[in-house]
Amino acid sequence: VRTHTVTRRLARDFDGLFPEHDLTSESHTIVTLAMQTKHPQTAMSNEMLVERQAVHALLIEKMKAFKEYFDLAGLWCDFIDPTTGAPFSSDSATTLLDCDERYRKLGFEVLELGCCRALACEQFGQCVAMTSAFVQASEDAVAAALPLLDREVPT
Repeated sequence: VRTHTVTRRLARDFDGLFPEHDLTSESHTIVTLAMQTKHPQTAMSNEMLVERQAVHALLIEKMKAFKEYFDLAGLWCDFIDPTTGAPFSSDSATTLLDCDERYRKLGFEVLELGCCRALACEQFGQCVAMTSAFVQASEDAVAAALPLLDREVPT
């Protein structure tokens, strides 16, 4: 889990992702949640696809609880559905897939594999699945909710 303060420059990179919300209006934070996978996400196989689907479901459940925390606090929050790259709650024609170049600015590496692209990170290498949340709050305010992303999700 990593947090990033949304600067004006960073906000411009995500312009249009949340059409009804201005990321430059107040303090915002981007939270990235990466989970380690058993199979490298660069090696297409049935096992990798099954694992990826299961990890995406866990990411969504964790982010739903995270979003609910801010909804109850009266603060705007939305996250990216890792299966589609679309905002989970906002209506948007813009997407943010996990292999999007914009994730480089959030500490990830985007690998160009010829046939496709894949994401890698320093901690898990190519064995990673991730998503991100955008929160209308400072990094300090977001810190209180970060333990929700580390909790085990009942399966």
